[in-house]
Amino acid sequence: MPIWNFFFEALTYSSLAARNMLGQFFDIAGFSPIEIGYLMAMIPVFALVSNPLWFRIGSKITDKNAFTIVSISSGFLFWLVYLSKNFIFGLIAVAAFSFFFSAVVPLGDSLMMVSVKKHGGAFGRIRLFGTVGFAITALLLSGLVKWGFIWYFIVTSISLFLAPFVINVTLTGKGTENKKLNVSSVRNGNLFTFVIMIIGMTFGITLGSFHNTFFPVLSRQLGYDKSFVGLIYAFMAFTEVPFLFFAERIIKKMGNFNVLITGIFASALRVLLITYVTEMMALFLIESLHGLTYILMYYALFNYIHFKLPEKYLVNAQSLFWLVSSGLTYILGSIVGGYLIEFFNTLAGFRIMGFMGFAATGVIVLISITFKRKTA
Repeated sequence: MPIWNFFFEALTYSSLAARNMLGQFFDIAGFSPIEIGYLMAMIPVFALVSNPLWFRIGSKITDKNAFTIVSISSGFLFWLVYLSKNFIFGLIAVAAFSFFFSAVVPLGDSLMMVSVKKHGGAFGRIRLFGTVGFAITALLLSGLVKWGFIWYFIVTSISLFLAPFVINVTLTGKGTENKKLNVSSVRNGNLFTFVIMIIGMTFGITLGSFHNTFFPVLSRQLGYDKSFVGLIYAFMAFTEVPFLFFAERIIKKMGNFNVLITGIFASALRVLLITYVTEMMALFLIESLHGLTYILMYYALFNYIHFKLPEKYLVNAQSLFWLVSSGLTYILGSIVGGYLIEFFNTLAGFRIMGFMGFAATGVIVLISITFKRKTA
């Protein structure tokens, strides 16, 4: 497997670190929670349209060329967001940026899957470097933000400009040939289980989206320094590493469905518990639950689609997976969360979302027990 794959994945996911921290930028800039919700929802809204569009364009001009266009365009358009001085201009700027940026990670992961099929290896190990890239960038930004939010935009632009050059090296280099994974050809999954899992993931990742969008607001109200947000995001990313090392073993031992349920429950628990702490160490302890949230739900369903679900559902299931995981859930988390915080307060909003998450977990567990034979 080409070593440049790992560097490319790290660059691709590093841009997400600044994207997640935009909530803090808008909060400090004076936007209201509802306005922040709408602004942060623009990226997933455009993902619903732009992802299928850019994949279609990629089929015409190659995914590599499509990635080059969206990555470089995002690097330039991100600066319009920095120049936003009011809500309307902010919406326009984020919309223009989102049209291109929302396709960066999906196209990047698609290119890595092509490389894995060509050279062999495990996608999970490549994805691990995406997590590391995100974490290092968040940690870097937590220090640089002391000298101004402009560093969010400088670092992100550099990542977006460098990634297209690295992917050209990745796809043209010879690399190292590895043995391909020995994946069982038995696909004993079913559409019923997939639908229940996609519904469960919708609730779980919505909680994560809400947390990532409004944690900067909560952090400010708790009196933490603005650099603290970056530290938390970096710490959160590193908590995903243990699971990614043992993902296949864990899924084989517990089953895709149980791993997903664990992720939903942990998401609800984190959002609720975070409202009851004031000490920094306790907050870090609660945020360590992140390693049991998004990555479990993402990998459990991703694995189920590619290795359990019958192949005739593969294309549509994968499309729905991306629409939900990078689109719908982030829209719900940002907009619904914004209204909850605006009409109640930040602590109440987090607690309401937490209890809703527990309710969703209970419903999914009840369904799995009631229809145990169908949830294969």
